[in-house]
Amino acid sequence: MWSTAREVAAGDTVIIWQTRDSIQPLIITPGKDYNSKYGNFRQSDFVGVPYGSKVVPRNGKGYLHILRPTPELWTMALPHRTQILYLADIAFITSWLDIKPGSRVIEAGM
Repeated sequence: MWSTAREVAAGDTVIIWQTRDSIQPLIITPGKDYNSKYGNFRQSDFVGVPYGSKVVPRNGKGYLHILRPTPELWTMALPHRTQILYLADIAFITSWLDIKPGSRVIEAGM
């Protein structure tokens, strides 16, 4: 699934941490650039960098951290949207799950 190597390699999925509110996954593709408000980064410069490193763009202004994906970081990096279930949807789901009086149901969120 994810690389267990200590250093970033081409094709690895990494988490780019810019700020607490700006976290995103990235597949390292040499030859492509990663642009952000903190600078223009060449992805080929990420190859061979140890996970957890602070990377500075070529212009020397700003920085980002390259992190190994973990379930927690992956969850933080994905966009979250609320989901509303209407009665018709709930009825359809419960009928397909064969839920009836006496069944135990654990709801963990959508």
